[in-house]
Amino acid sequence: MPHRLLELLPRFGLEPGRPAPEHSLPGSPQRCIERFALADAQGRPWMLERIRPEAAPRRERLGALLRTLAREPGLDGVIPAYLPVGGAGPECGPGSGADGRTGVEPGSQPGGERFVLRLPVEDLAGEALAGCWMLSPFVSGPALPQPGYLDHAWRGAALAGCILALQRAGAALPALPLAPQSSLSAFRDDFFRKILVHAPDLAPRLAAVQQALDALEQAVEAMPAALAHGDLHPLNVIWGREGARPVHGLIDWEFAGARPRLYDAANALGCAGFEHPSGLGRGFALGLVRGLRQGGIPEPELRLLPLFALFTRLGWLSEWLRAGDAELLALELDYLDILLAEREALAGLWSAGA
Repeated sequence: MPHRLLELLPRFGLEPGRPAPEHSLPGSPQRCIERFALADAQGRPWMLERIRPEAAPRRERLGALLRTLAREPGLDGVIPAYLPVGGAGPECGPGSGADGRTGVEPGSQPGGERFVLRLPVEDLAGEALAGCWMLSPFVSGPALPQPGYLDHAWRGAALAGCILALQRAGAALPALPLAPQSSLSAFRDDFFRKILVHAPDLAPRLAAVQQALDALEQAVEAMPAALAHGDLHPLNVIWGREGARPVHGLIDWEFAGARPRLYDAANALGCAGFEHPSGLGRGFALGLVRGLRQGGIPEPELRLLPLFALFTRLGWLSEWLRAGDAELLALELDYLDILLAEREALAGLWSAGA
């Protein structure tokens, strides 16, 4: 099968090379049907995804968004943008040229491009290649040291820079794209309704969380909207090394769109604390909030970060419930208790810009 997949590379304007199983693909494999590492004739590695047909319309919009973002200051070189069908060269990725671009005129804008290759069964004589396909650069970097990264303020500062650059890029768009589940209050209400139906024994344990989030709702709904990655956490970053190029790429963009502007930061901080609760007051977290403060995020908004991080953990708790993972569920519930107990102390620490 991987050798047959090479037949798809010319559809994206690339000369086929070979299967490249030596590359371990980062990110969440659950977001597509299957995915493969391939190399073109120049040896450049790519990630080929077969996506679900029902996801194709949103993935088309995502492809156009990422291709635009890949040209923006502060984001050029860290967005592994999908290649358009027909091929216009890679937007970024190792070996794609001195400026990270190939086959695209500087300053040109995408228009009328398609990013999902749709192949009916009869197109290539068989079912092996039928379906919907997308191709993006494979981005590599050193493995994230866990939990060692919690002491790395430079990683937090770099991520703050990406968040702020993404917000600036979003402000330049004609309109912010809608995010999946864009209403936070609707998500919260749906979450607690489902808890009552499917896990009623957890309702008493989560009562204090629900009450705390009631106080958060009005403030968050009034927060300015901004373009967000939607699932930004340390494992969705392809890291470089401390210095000139700390971030090689941001991956797993399926939840990108307009959200309250602290959404990405809250999710990243929440994940750092789940790695170990002490991480909430260590290098990574402090570097992140310091970068946000220096980037102009006002103190009253930064004070909301602990409760906002608490909110983002509802999605993770849902994951553990769906997976039936009792160990992670227990850890998550204990972590929610910690976030509740420490929220005022964290609000003071983080709003000061550490």
